[in-house]
Amino acid sequence: MAQTEYIGEGALGNIRSVVAAYAPQKIFLVTGKGSYTASGAAQGVAEATTGLAVLHHTDFGALPLQEDIEKGIAAYTAFGPDLVIAVGGGHVIDMAKAINFYTGKKPLIAIPTTAGSGSEATQFAVVYKDGLKTSLESPDILPTVAIVDPALARSVPHDIALASGLDALAQSIESLWSVQATAESKKYAQEALALVWKNSIPAIETGSAPAIAAMVQGAHLAGKAINISKTTACHALSYGLTYRFGVPHGLAVAVFLPALFRHNAFVSPEQSVTPEALEQLLVTLKVKRLSGWGIQESDIAQLAKEVNIERLGNNPAPVTKEDIIRFYTQAL
Repeated sequence: MAQTEYIGEGALGNIRSVVAAYAPQKIFLVTGKGSYTASGAAQGVAEATTGLAVLHHTDFGALPLQEDIEKGIAAYTAFGPDLVIAVGGGHVIDMAKAINFYTGKKPLIAIPTTAGSGSEATQFAVVYKDGLKTSLESPDILPTVAIVDPALARSVPHDIALASGLDALAQSIESLWSVQATAESKKYAQEALALVWKNSIPAIETGSAPAIAAMVQGAHLAGKAINISKTTACHALSYGLTYRFGVPHGLAVAVFLPALFRHNAFVSPEQSVTPEALEQLLVTLKVKRLSGWGIQESDIAQLAKEVNIERLGNNPAPVTKEDIIRFYTQAL
């Protein structure tokens, strides 16, 4: 399914005409609890939906849990919307995508408020069920419209900017690694990596508006890249860290980048991106080691059992059980 994109400064200004084009009667609006207002998105969406029946759904946590999706499905079904709008970070957009896919498959407008996940550009929705990460995948999951406005990411707190920015970095690199990469996905990933690598520090550390705009563009391109190629070993290793220990997703992925870069013997199209440079970036951004999240050597065996096999299979170099143990141990 082709997606309509509105990208760049002021892109949110298109929301009124986009909503009007669907002539909806009822809108299921999925947003974060604080980011919706803080980002500046609330006013634009409210103006675009004036006079329409809107069910504002925020009844979920920081991870797209199956039980929260089921609550959303119940609310969605009882309300009977003909348009869905998702405004927030990756977990918010994934929540909306999953609820809409399971229940109605109505047109979905995705509006990211972070520079990271690229969820607005993918046909996947992450779902955590019984402690394990699963991934829904279907062309019907891809949002119908993506409105990507860098102004919405400027109010993001430092910790969220850090996690989302590192997620975009990892996705651009992993997309280039992936055995499913194509010429098209590599083009998106290379463009994404160039933008994210150059702008991550000023965007995260100083809140530079031009750098944030570049990160938002890079994150969207990285999303388009992994929509084709999917991610690889870094993501495969990360999910248990997030679910069991609360390590923010982008950080849980990024801690493995230097080791997997070496393991995959990768030569980056961005000459300055090396394992050593990645290690220095993590130091500069003060990314904690896994031990800083309370993870101990005794936890590694269980984490290793829960590694996502599907994402691991996309890695260009085979990863053995011994490799997995080593990667976790080195990241402690």
